Amino acid sequence: MKVNREQFLQALQSVSAGLSQRDIIEQSSCFVLDQGEVLTFNDEVSCRHKSGLPKEVKGAVKAEYLLEQLQKRPDETMELEVTDTALIFKGKNKGSWKSTHNMEAEVFLPIDSVERPEEWVKLDETFADAIGMVSHCAGTDESKYDLTCVHISPKWVEACDNFQMCRWRLRTGVSTSILVKAVSIKQIVSLGMIELGETEHWLHFRSASGLVYSCRRYMEDYKDIGHVLK
Repeated sequence: MKVNREQFLQALQSVSAGLSQRDIIEQSSCFVLDQGEVLTFNDEVSCRHKSGLPKEVKGAVKAEYLLEQLQKRPDETMELEVTDTALIFKGKNKGSWKSTHNMEAEVFLPIDSVERPEEWVKLDETFADAIGMVSHCAGTDESKYDLTCVHISPKWVEACDNFQMCRWRLRTGVSTSILVKAVSIKQIVSLGMIELGETEHWLHFRSASGLVYSCRRYMEDYKDIGHVLK
């Protein structure tokens, strides 16, 4: 089958934020192909996007080597052969190049644990800027967990590390106050997100291109820092 190399590569790159450098959980350093989508999941972040491949292509492929090989190829289109154990990419011109990638047919990555929202709301135009600003004020000390998070309330977003704090007032679109790890949510800043969705354990963002970026949400109480602003 013919595959547009650039479009497929863009789909892979768009979900790379959900990868882990090593298998924190099995296949978390892999791209999972399933039902015409490419998915990633590292327990805190999950991403999915249309892959451009047929729905019957299913399996897990090591991400680093696949990206490396596709990035250095010049072809606009390439041939893809799918076997039970591999994806085999070939150059447009016969014999020009060939790249074989082992594929695990069985998917162990628990991507089904990420709920899919039934409703989406439009994001405020300043939401990404707000997240980018306040996330700089979150800490890194995991023993003080709430200080490593961005607090999203219906009326503002904020973060504090006990040395600095920032609150940005806006209509966030969430129905109740939640915490999201700053290192997870700050990655949406450059992804062009336009919509937000909520499920029980995840906060979801969707871009115009169809990329869905999901962050694990936490319901712990966040200390009131409003008195500092006064």
